[in-house]
Amino acid sequence: MKNRKSKWIWGGICLFVFIIAILVFSFRETILLKAGRFMAPAGDYKADVAILEGAEFIRTGVVTSGMDLLSSGKVKRIVIVLQNIAPAHRPYGINENYPDIVKQKLKNLGLKETEFKVIVVPIRHPVTLKEAEVALEALSKENIKSAILLSPGFHTRRSYLAYQYVGIPLQIKIFPSACFTEYQLNNWWVQELGVRDFTTELFKLVYYLAGGYIPFKFYY
Repeated sequence: MKNRKSKWIWGGICLFVFIIAILVFSFRETILLKAGRFMAPAGDYKADVAILEGAEFIRTGVVTSGMDLLSSGKVKRIVIVLQNIAPAHRPYGINENYPDIVKQKLKNLGLKETEFKVIVVPIRHPVTLKEAEVALEALSKENIKSAILLSPGFHTRRSYLAYQYVGIPLQIKIFPSACFTEYQLNNWWVQELGVRDFTTELFKLVYYLAGGYIPFKFYY
């Protein structure tokens, strides 16, 4: 009797798992698209500045998005955040100081010095959180109260939460805006780079949460 009951229970569990698997497979594209949108929040905002997040270098697509915000009047200035790298670690062929190259390029595009700012941040662990601390501390001294954060792809969620966490005590409101330059959000799962970026950034988000770098109450 007990064996028969146990078989019914396991049969029910297997049937439930099978139904869930069928539903997930049937709606996989919708699920993956929503997951992508969660990792890459974006919206139509206006703010004092646009923070263009780079690493050792800044992606052209991110700069283009920032320029669009500036020309449309949605921000008054763009702020490019770059990580400080030693000359020995620069790509071959780039001998000049990269932040100076960026500044000159922006001037060549017709921007006035009052319309842009380049902030160089040290590389310290945890990198994104320390970057946010240095960048927002500098902007708070200029009485900046709001910023649109332009970040590449699925890095946006973690970056937004880090900047938001740092910005609250400084009374700087952060608005996220993801930039996709190497793959598209609407079908990221069919592109190898998109899958790799999503997986990597999801792992890093969990790491930041588990490590306490981003409080769970800021996870939204």
